[in-house]
Amino acid sequence: MSTIRSNQTSMARNRSRSTPQPTSSSSSARKMSKSLDLPSSLTSDIFRILHNIILAFCRRIIFAPPTLKILVYFCLIIIGPFLKDFHLLPNTSLSSKANIFNKYIAILGWTWSIVLLIPFVYLTSLIYTRGHYGLIIRHLIRLLIATIIWCIITSLLIRIEALTGMCKPTNTRRICHGSRYPWQEGHTFFLLYALLVINEEVKLYGEGWKKVEDASKMNIGNSNNINQNRIKMFSIPIGILYIALAILTILWEFMLLSTVLYLYNILHKLIAASFAVFFWFMTYRIWYRQYSRSKIAPCAPGDGFITF
Repeated sequence: MSTIRSNQTSMARNRSRSTPQPTSSSSSARKMSKSLDLPSSLTSDIFRILHNIILAFCRRIIFAPPTLKILVYFCLIIIGPFLKDFHLLPNTSLSSKANIFNKYIAILGWTWSIVLLIPFVYLTSLIYTRGHYGLIIRHLIRLLIATIIWCIITSLLIRIEALTGMCKPTNTRRICHGSRYPWQEGHTFFLLYALLVINEEVKLYGEGWKKVEDASKMNIGNSNNINQNRIKMFSIPIGILYIALAILTILWEFMLLSTVLYLYNILHKLIAASFAVFFWFMTYRIWYRQYSRSKIAPCAPGDGFITF
């Protein structure tokens, strides 16, 4: 027995000697890999923090509740002319209707809004409807209806101005344009209506979007795997479009501020703003929220197979 034990101990010693010990080169390689992994993880963490800060700022400040924005806009429309009459506002380039924003930006303003909204609505609805193209079309119809409303109301306001408006000096519209005097027409309806439409279309992206990602991860199935791939594929384009719409919102609000403070008659601005709020409320707060079995009836933002 003693010989057997001695043989076992000797064999164990030989095995311990035969096992390769970690060399200094392998340990240095591990240290280098860790040092190389640190900057990449740090960069991703910084990017994630900045992304969350930007989203929080857009969601709480830029895309604030529309009722709050409407209240602020109407207060500015009422207070602005009094500030101008009492010479409490400085004379800047914005006080002229021929400023660069009105001449070059507002002309294609609705086109700018729609060009950004169409891909945003399509990509987001593609995810929360899980690729149901019938529902996606119903979501895109909202933008078609908004465009039709914008065309009709803008044409109506121009027609009313042509019948009742006057320029400086008092002349008809044709003589006014021929003599290059500024015609007293504003962009209040377009700016306020575009701001309300953009606000409604993007409000599901943010805190509610986390529910979409969690719902796609919890359910198991081929369709959910496809939806997870869509989220991975389109998350960056959706984020870029969201930030672009936030920048466009800042620009429209800046132009609306200059319009209500410096330009046009207070009654005209109140009428145009009332049109914008009325059609926004009738569509997004009443019409789109009603249940309909029609395949072409528009639905509210966020309607799909994933509840927000």
